[in-house]
Amino acid sequence: MRLSAIGDVAMAVPVLYALARAYPAHRFTLLTQPFLTALLIDPPSNLEAMAIDIRREERHLSGLVRYADRLRREHFDAVIDLHAVLRTRLLGWSLRLSGVPVRTLSKPRRQRRRFVARPPSKDLTPLPSMLELQRQTLGLLGLELPQQLPPITIDPRRIESLAEEHPELAPLLDKPLIGIAPFASTEAKTYDLSLMEQVVAQLSLRDDCRLLLFGGRGREEKLLSLWQERYPHVHSVAGRLELSQELTLISRLRCMLSMDSANMHFASMVGVRVLSLWCSTHPSAGFLGLGQSLEDCLQPNLSCRPCSIFGRVKACLCGDFPCRRTVSSHEIIRRIEGVLSSPHLS
Repeated sequence: MRLSAIGDVAMAVPVLYALARAYPAHRFTLLTQPFLTALLIDPPSNLEAMAIDIRREERHLSGLVRYADRLRREHFDAVIDLHAVLRTRLLGWSLRLSGVPVRTLSKPRRQRRRFVARPPSKDLTPLPSMLELQRQTLGLLGLELPQQLPPITIDPRRIESLAEEHPELAPLLDKPLIGIAPFASTEAKTYDLSLMEQVVAQLSLRDDCRLLLFGGRGREEKLLSLWQERYPHVHSVAGRLELSQELTLISRLRCMLSMDSANMHFASMVGVRVLSLWCSTHPSAGFLGLGQSLEDCLQPNLSCRPCSIFGRVKACLCGDFPCRRTVSSHEIIRRIEGVLSSPHLS
């Protein structure tokens, strides 16, 4: 069970692929929200998704009770709760009453509080990664993961299908592609957009690459469309692709420039290098993308950081979130140009 958030479900997908391949005689089911079932792209034959709509039918207790009855009828041999929130605990409790063993991920809540405490009480000892926590939880049922988790392999036919459905993208696929995902779930995790536009403007002058802008529908889509109109070699796909198509396109990138956000984890899923920008949060809190390097994390050197694990900040100690502006646009451009000049292994 992993119901949300998008990035956390994406982090669990390579784990489930590796688990399914390590235990071919077992069958695995990922319980998550309907739109997130699309993250299981070309899964192993013994892995499937099951949808629970926590935004509608299963939002309230009565709906959860009905859904728990449905889960009991599936006759699962065991349940692994990788979310450990009230909803999944209630579902797990119901299944335990039916005799189904349930193992729940243990979150390092005390260490997290020290990690985001105000100076001088802050303790920046790296926290266990989400992969480590998942590995420990699976071990409670005697399930072992391989030491190295390979990225998800995208079938080349998906690339061909994407080019056919979106012919405007076909000419781009022959050029080195840099993905830029300038948004995050909270303002405190989002790099200053005026500085990010400077990055886009400068990189757009290069003829040896194309920039792909990723974002959601509505406000994000409108802003990225404006950047596409203003600058050459810039193409926004915000709001235009299905989730599986977006993953397919991301798999063709040279690198992704992303916040601490879902797009970091999408790129990590398919083995794409990520230059990640960290504002109020910190990569050592355990949520760095799978397979990514701390050396590729761009973060301000401020004593108040991090002030949040997930980016939900009630008030900034400095008043105006300097962490969103401290990393210079020039440094970001330099790092991306370094990626473009380095040898690329396809």
